[in-house]
Amino acid sequence: MITAIRRLFSSAIGKFLALAFVALVGVAFALGDVTGSSSFGGLGGANVARVGSTDIGVGELRDRVRLAYDQARQNQPTLTMAAFVESGGVDQVLDELIQSAAFEQLAADLGYGVSKRQVDGQIADLPIFAGVSGKFDQIRFESFLRDNNINEASFRRDVRQQLLAEQIVVPIGSMPRIAPAMAQPYAALLLERRSGQAVFIPSSPFAPQKDPGDAALQKYLSQHRAQFTVPERRVLQYAVFDRSMIPVPAVTDAEVAEYYKTNAARYQASETRRFAQVIAPDQATANGIAAKVRGGSTLAAAAQAVGLSASTTGPLTQSAYAATSSAEAAKAGFAAQRGDVLGPTQTGLGWAVARVEDVTAVPARSQADAAAEIRAELAKNKANETIVDFYNNLQDAVNGGASIEEVAADRKLAVVETPALLANGRAPAQPAFALPPELAPMIAQAFQAGGEGEGQLATLVENEKFAVYAVKTIVAAAPPPFAQIRGDLLSEWRFAEGQKIARDKARAIVKAVEGGQTLAAAIGTAGPNIGSVQTIGGRRGELGQNGQPVPPELSLLFSMAQGSVKTLEMPGNRGWMVISLTEVDRPSAKDIDPARAAAIAQPLAPAFGNEMVAQLIAEAKRRAGVTINKDLVDQLRRELSGTAPVAE
Repeated sequence: MITAIRRLFSSAIGKFLALAFVALVGVAFALGDVTGSSSFGGLGGANVARVGSTDIGVGELRDRVRLAYDQARQNQPTLTMAAFVESGGVDQVLDELIQSAAFEQLAADLGYGVSKRQVDGQIADLPIFAGVSGKFDQIRFESFLRDNNINEASFRRDVRQQLLAEQIVVPIGSMPRIAPAMAQPYAALLLERRSGQAVFIPSSPFAPQKDPGDAALQKYLSQHRAQFTVPERRVLQYAVFDRSMIPVPAVTDAEVAEYYKTNAARYQASETRRFAQVIAPDQATANGIAAKVRGGSTLAAAAQAVGLSASTTGPLTQSAYAATSSAEAAKAGFAAQRGDVLGPTQTGLGWAVARVEDVTAVPARSQADAAAEIRAELAKNKANETIVDFYNNLQDAVNGGASIEEVAADRKLAVVETPALLANGRAPAQPAFALPPELAPMIAQAFQAGGEGEGQLATLVENEKFAVYAVKTIVAAAPPPFAQIRGDLLSEWRFAEGQKIARDKARAIVKAVEGGQTLAAAIGTAGPNIGSVQTIGGRRGELGQNGQPVPPELSLLFSMAQGSVKTLEMPGNRGWMVISLTEVDRPSAKDIDPARAAAIAQPLAPAFGNEMVAQLIAEAKRRAGVTINKDLVDQLRRELSGTAPVAE
């Protein structure tokens, strides 16, 4: 939704705000600096795209892709840049930048604008910039921009684009409901039933048994580098410490006596009371309630009879009761006996009637009586202070440049060195290695740190257990040595070659069916090692029920035209499928029960809003005109994947 940017700014990871997205009904706008700093007569130079009068530079796209990759790694720590690029990360970020530039130009053409005061107000409202007082702090704002390498002008453009989106996109996309008549065709679509035939052609029977040699396998590795890349690994050095390792000074008798004297009021005789009470809107109603209670009715019953409800307080001292009512009411309440009715008394909320429900007297306690309790509390406080002092002193040492070995030696802590770890704590080179689960916070923190050598502290158990650590070595993401993975490469190459043969057979079967043969007959002429014909199908509305993934063959079946036949590649080079749609049974929209149509009208509204916003973006891009330098984008993909030099 439109407030996604606010949640982003409120998070601890502010680096991602340079690629913030305003997501509304499934359509995202990149909120970023897309204006560029150069103006060229045509595409070329270092621009990956031109959107109307706006140039998008390759440096900007590179930075935005890296920011998007960093954000994706928060949810998938083992994700590599090569895998991110291969999954379409560069194209997605570029499209978002293009959308953002086109949208801003369309907003200007339509006469929309945002004032500096509006931008200032939006920035001031972001919680991440609030100081101790809760108000906007200019120093925090400047520090945030500096720490995240963001200039203020770019940041303000981000916020301006968000405000433009709020003006235009929200009214368009926030469609509350659609008419039931519009929903009828969709209701009919949900009731549609399809049936078809499918055959699976596995790749394994067609995989060659020969060894193609190192050159062919090296080529296969270069073409599928991401598949074999081991994500970044880090070697950590750490030492754990907790409360039990730090001596705590004993509590003295003098400290007990001083505490008792300072907190003498806590140990004096005291009294607490619980009150049932009700607030009536006028005195006459309150008088009636009070009369019924004094006549033997409960306060709850008397209040309920006139449409009100009574409440009961917890144990209150006289001063606490005065704070919720008045000094006079509290004085009267603590002078009354248990069961007495008080009031009616006029308050700022109305007329109050109360009843004393319970009286608890707490006798005074001498120092001797309270000594054990005081000693325990002081011991707990000393333990807290000791661990805090130990932690702060250690933090000061680390901040002062002390190595983890020095820090640990000075405090007699044992240093442990890990093998090269992935972000999930596993060690690829030592499959049997396992870190204690309690170190998970340290691992997560270590993979967010910038570089090697700098000491850090991590909290393992709040206020109880901690770790001081440093990243000793960072092993960049890369495939293992060729000799180490040659066997896996050979296996994958064979499956890939078998996949090509399975593909050709699938295409031949499709061609035969389109030529008039039945699917079974076409399979018979395609040769051995092909599965038998299976019947598939179901009702559209039942797909994906209970959050279950929809099988790919059913997804394809429900997107095909009746009588058509299609091929479907299975992931992992497992083979191919041929899908034939033989029957479609969809009820007429006119026959749909009006109640059923009305029931889906409201849930459909966001989809309509989504479509309208998508059309708005498409129109913005059409009006602006978009030109993309595909060669430069391809070069950037190769650079980020590690297969080409840096593009400028």
